[in-house]
Amino acid sequence: MIAANYRKFPEALALQMPLRFGRALVWALSRPTTRILRAIRAERGAAFKAAGRIAYPVKPATPAWVLESTSRARKLAKAVKQACMAIEFVVWTKPTNPYAKHVARMRAARAATAQ
Repeated sequence: MIAANYRKFPEALALQMPLRFGRALVWALSRPTTRILRAIRAERGAAFKAAGRIAYPVKPATPAWVLESTSRARKLAKAVKQACMAIEFVVWTKPTNPYAKHVARMRAARAATAQ
């Protein structure tokens, strides 16, 4: 099935499929559009380079106060992490689920009445 754009522009289909029917299998060779466009891009790049129109971006220098503040922030984060590692947390073992609290309360009431 031929795509709609190839029905509209059959020359595009012809350029995409350079088939020379003969002895050699040539359908796996490079497409002429790719080769032509690559040559155009190379010539355009060379012309821009010769004219001096290629401007490479210059990375602005980071101010010293930014570097110093990030360094201090990293040191503070490291100190806070060290301080937090020393704190031991007590794990609360009582149930926090409302239904589990209700069941525990009912079991405690039943155990109290059974005595």
